[in-house]
Amino acid sequence: MLPLLKRGIGVHHSGLLPILKEVIEILFQEGLIKCLFATETFSIGLNMPAKTVVFTNVRKFDGDKFRWITSGEYIQMSGRAGRRGIDQRGICILMVDEKMEPSTAKMMVKGSADCLNSAFHLSYNMLLNQMRCEDGDPEKLLRYSFYQFQANCALPDLEKQARKLEVERDSIIIEGEDSLKDYYNLLQQHKRLKNDVCDIVFSPKYCLPFLQPGRLVRVRCTSDGNTRPFSIEEHVTWGVIINFERLKSPGEGRRPEHANYTVDVLTRCEMNKEVGAKKSIEIVPLNEHGDPVVVSLRLSQIDSLSSIRLIIPKDLLHLEARENTLKKIAEVRSRFSKDGIPLLDPEEDMKVQSSSYKKAVRRIEALESLFEKHDIRNSPLIKQKLKVLHDKQEVTARIKSIKKALRSSTALAFKDELKARKRVLLRLGYITNEDVVQLKGKVACEISTADELTITELLFGGTLKDVNVEEMVALLSCFVWQEKLQDAQKPREELGQLFSQLQETARRVATVQLECKVHIDVENFVNSFRPDIMEAVYAWAKGSKFFEIMEITQVFEGSLIRAIRRLEEVLQQLIVASKSIGETQMEAKFKEAVAKIKRDIVFAASLYL
Repeated sequence: MLPLLKRGIGVHHSGLLPILKEVIEILFQEGLIKCLFATETFSIGLNMPAKTVVFTNVRKFDGDKFRWITSGEYIQMSGRAGRRGIDQRGICILMVDEKMEPSTAKMMVKGSADCLNSAFHLSYNMLLNQMRCEDGDPEKLLRYSFYQFQANCALPDLEKQARKLEVERDSIIIEGEDSLKDYYNLLQQHKRLKNDVCDIVFSPKYCLPFLQPGRLVRVRCTSDGNTRPFSIEEHVTWGVIINFERLKSPGEGRRPEHANYTVDVLTRCEMNKEVGAKKSIEIVPLNEHGDPVVVSLRLSQIDSLSSIRLIIPKDLLHLEARENTLKKIAEVRSRFSKDGIPLLDPEEDMKVQSSSYKKAVRRIEALESLFEKHDIRNSPLIKQKLKVLHDKQEVTARIKSIKKALRSSTALAFKDELKARKRVLLRLGYITNEDVVQLKGKVACEISTADELTITELLFGGTLKDVNVEEMVALLSCFVWQEKLQDAQKPREELGQLFSQLQETARRVATVQLECKVHIDVENFVNSFRPDIMEAVYAWAKGSKFFEIMEITQVFEGSLIRAIRRLEEVLQQLIVASKSIGETQMEAKFKEAVAKIKRDIVFAASLYL
């Protein structure tokens, strides 16, 4: 870092040593750093004298997916360029390395501020502390929460929407509606079964070997990934596969057959068609007006694969090359105009042997024979009536969803969850039937930095009592470590056994919650406890130097220090919890643990103090 700083270049992100971050902030404030590479967190600083801000990317990863930066984020970060009342102007440079729609850019630069929505959620610690107080009332807390206030404010608008939709639904009158509904339901069932079959056939397990460049593929005509309005016929067209790609996401470790894929297909599209408030690309039949475009499609948008492969040019950048390739598809279609382009047979060619596939195919054949028997699909009048009925059904579904939202808004928010969480506490012995907090409940009351139920169960189960201080500290590190490492080192045998006990306890706690109707994914909950820094924390508690523990683990210095500081918070809470129930032996053990980890660079005082 020093050679960079001497040249006026700095780096600032959450993985740095806290004291090093503070040095860089002070140097930047003094104007000694001319160029700083930083994350968006730096833009929150009050007096950081930047003249120019450069965005190297217009997308950011939010923990789930890469998305466009919001208007609020753009204003916050670009606002760092120039200080009001001090600098005459500030320069903001936005580096755009991918296609961006004008509407997206306008939303980013001129959009409204981010909505302020309540992030209120129930926790066992909150419930137990409410029950422990003489005048505590969890329901009263929920009733006066900002979340409940927002739900109540939305009621008049929801009622107005419901009334308007009911008028619209009642104005749609269809002759012979009751008999038509049966036929409509059969068509919808037929469509669902076909989708089920496509999901099985076009799962990566079966279709990946057949997605070679040049293969003819039949795709569903869609607009931005959404299917067209209801129709008896399936809107499909032909294209040719150019390539396929696996969608990667940070920390992904899934097998190829379970991953998501996109397929690049050359087909005819209508460009810049207005859909709502934005422009889009819509796939159209080959004989319609449009441009030859390579579009990325999800596997679910593929209708079927042909057994025919074309020889395609290596370079498709020129319009002429793409147009000539589509002409080849037209020639193939004319050659097979009588029986249609030959398709790959799912069972014979693609080796699909799934029992659910065979069952769905039999049901589709039965429905299609029923349709042919009655022969009413080709009637223009029936088609028109079905379209109107579909619109009516959609309006009815929207009314139902609004009324459901109305019922949940008028009822007390989180009321069902409150009852479910109380059942969990009762079943695990934290409270009595009369909502009196028991011994285990008193411990959980004091723990707010980590999962209170799992830690309390480990404490009362004797796991924390039976191990030495260093092993106990290493085990508790699993509660505070949030990041995911790709190839983290496995802990030694004795620490691995402790981690297995933690996983068993966590699975038992999660299973009880699930049985008590608390919405929880048991496996995700168990996997949220990670052993990635157990070895490093164990070595730190043993008295190793900081540079020595950094050789053990791959994590950034700042991330490890943040985890150890949070670990110290958990230990302080456990000291208070042990004191509250008279566990002097455990209290002394937790104090010893604090003394072992609270030292050196990890707990160095801030330069600002």
